Amino acid sequence: MKKNFYSILLLLFAITGCASYTITPQNITRYDKGVEILDSIKPSSKVQIEISQSHLGGISHPPLVVYVGAQILEGNEVILDTDNISASQNNQPLPILTYAQILKSSYDFSDILQDFGIPTPPSSVSTTNIITPIFYYGRGGFLAYNMLFNPFLIDDSQTQQMIQEQREARKIMATNYLRKTTLSVEIKAKGGFIAIDTKKIHTGTLELKVSLGKDVHRFDINIQKN
Repeated sequence: MKKNFYSILLLLFAITGCASYTITPQNITRYDKGVEILDSIKPSSKVQIEISQSHLGGISHPPLVVYVGAQILEGNEVILDTDNISASQNNQPLPILTYAQILKSSYDFSDILQDFGIPTPPSSVSTTNIITPIFYYGRGGFLAYNMLFNPFLIDDSQTQQMIQEQREARKIMATNYLRKTTLSVEIKAKGGFIAIDTKKIHTGTLELKVSLGKDVHRFDINIQKN
């Protein structure tokens, strides 16, 4: 009897663990090559978020990756960090992963980076001096940057072959991950990626808040079970 009970529990765990969800942001301002862009303007600041994922779920519970860019319009300088950002669903907080957690994770960010237009090098490379674009600066709007690439050089061909694509993708994600950044009227818009832990996600509206001084920018993302 116990064996059947545990078998049922394992089956339920497998079913719920593999649940798949569709991501649909509300109030999309515009699209750029499939990337969904949402804007929020307050008296003292602007925030732009970008989402490339359309699905969540699976055994590995990949995080929801969002690019957050911000600009100060007036007033004192503000520090932008993951501490300024919160995510919740039905008033239940969803943790935002730290920079250290990204580095130590086993997540594969390759597809997400590709959707943002950031290619990752192949897992096996025979040539030397591979130059890979790894910096991302947001798309259009007030985030008026050109795509600027910084050479990431790997000289040892044997080392290149040992580096797997997933590890490289995590390094690129970490390079662009949001860490403490000073924003002021004199400084152009800045930002970075954040990753929201979705292990406890379910059907409903995910609310993302970005607090900059007295301004609180809110974004709603619909999560629907497939």
